[in-house]
Amino acid sequence: MSYLGIDVGTSRTKAVAYDETFRVLAESSTTLERQSPRAGWYEIDATALGQAVRRVIGDCARQCANDPVRWISYSVFGGGISALDSRLRPVCPVISTTDGRAQPQTEDWQARFGRQRTYQIAGTTTHPSLMLPKVLWLMAHSDSVKHMDCFVTAAELLQAALGVPPKMDLATASTTMMLDISRRQWSEDILAAAGIPRERLPSLIPSGEVIGTIPAAVCDELGLARDCALVAGGHDQQVCAFGAGLLEPGSATDSLGTVECITTLFAEPLLRDDLLENNFSNLLHVHGGLVATLAYNFSSGDLFRWIRSALFSQESSFEAMFARMPDRPSRVLALPHFAGSGTPHLDSRSKGMLVGLTFQTTAEEILRGVADSMNYEMRLNLDIWRRNQIVFDSLRAYGRGASSDAVLQIKADILGIEVQRLNVTETGCFGAALLAARAADPQFPLAETLQRVIRVERSFLPRREFADDHEQLYRLYQQLYPRMTEVLRAL
Repeated sequence: MSYLGIDVGTSRTKAVAYDETFRVLAESSTTLERQSPRAGWYEIDATALGQAVRRVIGDCARQCANDPVRWISYSVFGGGISALDSRLRPVCPVISTTDGRAQPQTEDWQARFGRQRTYQIAGTTTHPSLMLPKVLWLMAHSDSVKHMDCFVTAAELLQAALGVPPKMDLATASTTMMLDISRRQWSEDILAAAGIPRERLPSLIPSGEVIGTIPAAVCDELGLARDCALVAGGHDQQVCAFGAGLLEPGSATDSLGTVECITTLFAEPLLRDDLLENNFSNLLHVHGGLVATLAYNFSSGDLFRWIRSALFSQESSFEAMFARMPDRPSRVLALPHFAGSGTPHLDSRSKGMLVGLTFQTTAEEILRGVADSMNYEMRLNLDIWRRNQIVFDSLRAYGRGASSDAVLQIKADILGIEVQRLNVTETGCFGAALLAARAADPQFPLAETLQRVIRVERSFLPRREFADDHEQLYRLYQQLYPRMTEVLRAL
């Protein structure tokens, strides 16, 4: 018997199959293409997403035919919204995470229902990246709305692509602005105010429980074991953090992918005004009944890709590009809001900015300035957490961006915390497979498996020799967004 974990991101879908001891049996990945039909709009073809899921599952199943996959779960990017008709067929493209078209609906909701009231019920901030404003946009503007039987996230598109009637896991539901986070059910008050009938949303299920059995015809087509079970997974950041060993409060993980996201846990929702004002949502974790909060920057991997394309196209890899960075902090500052800002500002209308350029500025100094500034942005978040007694001694880093020693050393220097690189990059697939294993056997030795599989490859401690430089530059960085907000929004 083998387990399979699927990780659906905005640009790549990957699957990894594991045997009962969590030795890797097979893996497969494929790319997803985002389209931008208008400025500020970002979409993914919903049918193509389902095809990508089936492709990587089939590839893995063929590689481990002697140990057929019997249990599957998933990690799926947040904020991707679509709709299904009554026959579980996608009706419209996926409106992706950073798509800003629902800003008017967000502002109207804030005026009508209230940001504070939403936070007290749902535990989330009010933002156009979340499901509710995008559903309101679809209801107001989509020509296909009459065919929309059920509004879904990318997680339910995955389920429908496998022929399983969709249910929404609670971790994903907690990202929608529509879940009553204390009762763990859809909020009647929010749905009534939004005019969304309850029957147009999926039913809810805890992460780690069986959603259903994949139909025999689909199992045969993909090479899965008959009666293969599909297990509820969750929003990618919680699943990835789970796969990196985040099981209890007092620790944190840092996912360095397309989006950078630091995740930490609480026992109960933390609904403080200071956290609301700085846009820290309460999201349900995929394990242990815990609550997660996230600090994130939308422009992480994509910004490094842009820098490489614009300034380092001759370099064969990101590692080669990062090797050219100066060791000292840069006098160039970058506001990394190229896809709008993440926390704490969460301003979808903000823009990116490079400051401090002269005719003597080199490409290497710009790259180092971008790397520094991404961490100044994350330090804004950690400073707010610290004043709310949300603290941890180290940060477990994973993802493709964690492969560079230079990048992680800069992070340790600026955040003033030990940064640990983990040996497992695909924590989304690993975390999803762990959820599948727990569904197969409630006595599955989760902690022991994590301890055996996950290890720290290298630790990076803050260096004192650059501390004063970083403090000075951080104070300057803190002034960029407040002083330029109106200009950036107007551009």
